[in-house]
Amino acid sequence: MTMRPLYTAFVLLLTGISALIITTQAGAATDAGPFRQGSVRMSIMIGSGTAFKQDYTILGVGLGYYVADGIEAGVDVESWQGNDPRITRLSPQVLYVHQMSGNAKPYAGVFYRRTSISQYKDLNDAGARAGLLFLYGRKAYVGLGLAYESHLNCDRTVYESCADTYPELRLAIIF
Repeated sequence: MTMRPLYTAFVLLLTGISALIITTQAGAATDAGPFRQGSVRMSIMIGSGTAFKQDYTILGVGLGYYVADGIEAGVDVESWQGNDPRITRLSPQVLYVHQMSGNAKPYAGVFYRRTSISQYKDLNDAGARAGLLFLYGRKAYVGLGLAYESHLNCDRTVYESCADTYPELRLAIIF
């Protein structure tokens, strides 16, 4: 097993944490709006994906809590339906939303993902994401971004690729 994916994940994690700390200190005097400390994010995911050369319908839910202005600690759960093997993904994450004026807010975050696949060994991934959140009123947003994830224990005899980059579309309600 090579240490390269683990090293890459560690660097991504440290870079993300450093960016969160520096940016939070620089923007502490702004109004966090719906991303203020104590706010709760609830999200629903409906999408599609391909794995093992088969198409799946992806259903998921997410919950996040803003531990400080602009900093969310959350977890998302996905279930890939419609084909075998069955796939379930659990993703704890940290997300930073930059506080600037206007309805578009840049975001960046890091995540860990545990993927359970029936009939296969579970996968552990680490990744990062970035994009823009567009406020819809004071309690909802739509987000467009990119995510990169690296499989930490990837078996090249089973999987075509040990890393993925993909677009993300987010829709969330904040309470």
